[in-house]
Formats: sequence, structure tokens, C-alpha cells
Amino acid sequence: MTVPFGCIAIAWFMAYPPSWAAVLWMLKNGGFDNHLPRRQAAQLQGFPQRAKSAHYNCLEALPGFAAGVLVAHLGGGDPARATQLSVAFIAVRCVYVGVYLADFATLRSTIWTVGLMLNAGLFLLPVLK
Repeated sequence: MTVPFGCIAIAWFMAYPPSWAAVLWMLKNGGFDNHLPRRQAAQLQGFPQRAKSAHYNCLEALPGFAAGVLVAHLGGGDPARATQLSVAFIAVRCVYVGVYLADFATLRSTIWTVGLMLNAGLFLLPVLK
């Protein structure tokens, strides 16, 4: 497996720790409603709400990132550049989750934009060969 393909798996897994943080918070603060978890999540505020939002955003970013990796690979983009962009995307997304949880909204948006540009770079690799 190539590093960029491994990064797809990492990107998928990265979505879950923020959700687990929200669930742990719910368990400590009144319990987790396993019958209607989405309704309960929709009523969260503060840290657990940001944690769930970070979870959802990671899942939203995953298809575009996976597609970018596949386009770079199948389109014959430079494998070394694809590796650099993929690893950088994962690193940026890790920072993104941290600043999301810490509630640094402007920094979060800036980091999100950097991640988007890295992902766009994957799509451009076949064009730039």
C-alpha cells in the first residue's frame, strides 16, 4: 500500500476520536441516549458540540481527500509529491481538530483552507506532470 492510500485510512480513523470525546462527555454529564443519539447530539453546546462538529467535518472531508489521492494515483501524478501532499493533509487535519476543540474559530477556518489547498494539489498532480 502506498503512503497516500494509507493516509486515506488515517483520515477515516481521525473522524472518530472527536466523537468519542463527545460521547465520554455525555456519559459523565447525564448519560448517553443510545436510542436517539443524533437528537441528543443536536442539543449539545460548548466542547461536546464542537467535538461532534469536528467529527462530522472529518467525515465530510474524507470523500474529497480519497478522490484526490485516487486522481493523483490513477492520473499518473508524481508519487513523491502525492505522498508529501497526503501526509501534509493529515498533519493539517490533526491541527484542525485540535483548534476546533479549543474553539479558535478564525484559526480553524484558516487551517481548513490550507487543507483544502493541499487536497486540490492532489487533483492537480496529473495535470502538472
